Amino acid sequence: MRGTKLKKKAFKGYQPTEHDVFVATFAKSGTNWMMQIAQQISHRGDAEFEHIHAVVPWPDAFTPGPIALRDAGPMEDSPTGLRIIKTHLETEFVPYEEKATYLTVLRDPKEVLVSAYYFLGGMLGVLSHVTIDDWYELAIAPGGLIESWCIHAASFWDWRDRPNVLVLNFREVKRDPRRSIERVAAIMGVELTEAQQNKLIERASIDYMNAQESQFAPPQALFADKSKPTLMIRRGASGGSEELLSRRQQAGIDRVCQAELRKIGSDIPYAGEFGLSDR
Repeated sequence: MRGTKLKKKAFKGYQPTEHDVFVATFAKSGTNWMMQIAQQISHRGDAEFEHIHAVVPWPDAFTPGPIALRDAGPMEDSPTGLRIIKTHLETEFVPYEEKATYLTVLRDPKEVLVSAYYFLGGMLGVLSHVTIDDWYELAIAPGGLIESWCIHAASFWDWRDRPNVLVLNFREVKRDPRRSIERVAAIMGVELTEAQQNKLIERASIDYMNAQESQFAPPQALFADKSKPTLMIRRGASGGSEELLSRRQQAGIDRVCQAELRKIGSDIPYAGEFGLSDR
């Protein structure tokens, strides 16, 4: 999934237009949440679909199924003329166009690690074989999940001052969803009535999305336990990494992230954005 060759192939030959809204998050960082917000904004709160990937292409998907990138159907069906595109790629592999819109959410990497453990472990059917301690060591190793998070976060942080790019903090979106939706709608150039905004807030709530789980459900591995399907949206909470990680592990992730961000020359104010854990 992270190979350079595959990353280059995802958007090969594609030129974005003013109709494109990229939801360009790192995995397990509120991706479906932001796709739902953007999709509903593009339809002014009235978007309906059987599955999110029937209307939102995902060119770097690791499984078949999402609608094709060049399928104009979602754009033609949208009352605003906008269509949403999902990607987990860093900016190096995402085609940039001044008229397109780019949305990303930065989530505390400690929370990302916990969410990814439940999600990937469940989807692959290995939770009973991989402990959180095993997962932690894999994640902080060179080339692992945490290093990838740093590269992705730093790349979009560098784009944060571009007028068509919105970088949100997961914690802030959770704390004030109305304000976050207003900011997303503004950068997408969509005006919403108060009634439309209220409907959008409802449809972007964790309760609503949990009730519509089948619309966001991930693919299930052939060997996974079908009696315990993996949920795409497990908690959607901020500040809960201590449910699995020890203080030592949380602090270890903070150290690895800060060191990696310094190495790649990023000025993300890590402590201010995500907080630091004491050993």
